[in-house]
Amino acid sequence: MTNNQILNANYLDILFENRNKDYGAYALRNGYSTRMFTALIAGLVVIFLFVFISNSISNKGSIKPDVKVNDGIVIRSIEMPKEKIKEPIKPKVAVKQKPVQKIASVNYSTPPKITIDKEVKKGMVSIKELENKKISTTTSIGKPADKVVIIKVPVIEPVHITPSSTVPSQPAFVIEQKDPQFPGGQEALKQFLVRNLRTPEDLESGERKVVKIRFKVDKDGSVNTFEIITSAGSELDIEVVRVCKKMPRWIPAIQNGINVPVNYLLPVTFIGEGG
Repeated sequence: MTNNQILNANYLDILFENRNKDYGAYALRNGYSTRMFTALIAGLVVIFLFVFISNSISNKGSIKPDVKVNDGIVIRSIEMPKEKIKEPIKPKVAVKQKPVQKIASVNYSTPPKITIDKEVKKGMVSIKELENKKISTTTSIGKPADKVVIIKVPVIEPVHITPSSTVPSQPAFVIEQKDPQFPGGQEALKQFLVRNLRTPEDLESGERKVVKIRFKVDKDGSVNTFEIITSAGSELDIEVVRVCKKMPRWIPAIQNGINVPVNYLLPVTFIGEGG
């Protein structure tokens, strides 16, 4: 292109100079502005039609209610029904209770004694005097006791009967309960540990290390389920577990005459001997 042609040409002609304009890219770029303007106009037309149709449908579906104009505010006087005033509750007058009349009683509590007539100070009460009266320790005047003689029933104390020597005595029930035991007792257990435990050489003279191990003594006396409760180091813990696994069967625990499994806590103390 010459200089005059370049000044009069657009940027597409300059861009596609000496290129194949029939390939399609030149035509697409050359008609881009026209297509964008057409698409914009079409979009605006579609939007306008959509808004117009929506407004027409909403106007047909909505019915405006008739607006009534109020002439003013009318005030009416309403008479409320008068409530009846409740009369105060009068307090109840306490009715005086009539005093309870005492029942006539006769002193007839002392058992009779057989003695000489001259020494008798007070004779026995006759049957007529007992009619319609209550038996008591004192004699008093009062109303009749409904033609019934009231007699207090004496309290009977229980009598303890001592069994005779002819009745065979039953043996007393003794609850038997024993803890598990190493064969031979505690001294045998101590000797077993002394013979089998190996004390580490790195312990200083007089130094003490305590390992507490818990295990289960089963119903048949077998020892199992070992657990270190107090540790003194992995080396000593392993040594204690090793020796405890070599234990013979224990004498099992007994409760009410039946062998039962129990847990046993055994403290093992290592003392350094020094060199």
